[in-house]
Amino acid sequence: MAQIIDFKVEKALRKSGIKDKALIEDIINEGYDPVDPIELENYYQWKTFQSVVFTDVEHNWTDEALQRLYTDIKLCDPTQVYTIDTNTGYIDFDNIDLNLDDK
Repeated sequence: MAQIIDFKVEKALRKSGIKDKALIEDIINEGYDPVDPIELENYYQWKTFQSVVFTDVEHNWTDEALQRLYTDIKLCDPTQVYTIDTNTGYIDFDNIDLNLDDK
């Protein structure tokens, strides 16, 4: 059986300077453009975020939920005070002020 040529991958291999075909395929499968430096930086930030969630936090979140969480974190304004209302069924936290300062 003849090999199928994926022209997106082949084009990205030539234009991006990345020589790892598996990496190029993963970047494209995640929805990023390996030729665009901004998209490439966003891909690496997304992978870093995923590795933190998958290794440091036990979860059963879907990929869509992780993507929404990541988007919310990126759009977070550190000068704002955020109020989080939760009711987990185990612990009831009402109106927790979340301070995101590094201090």
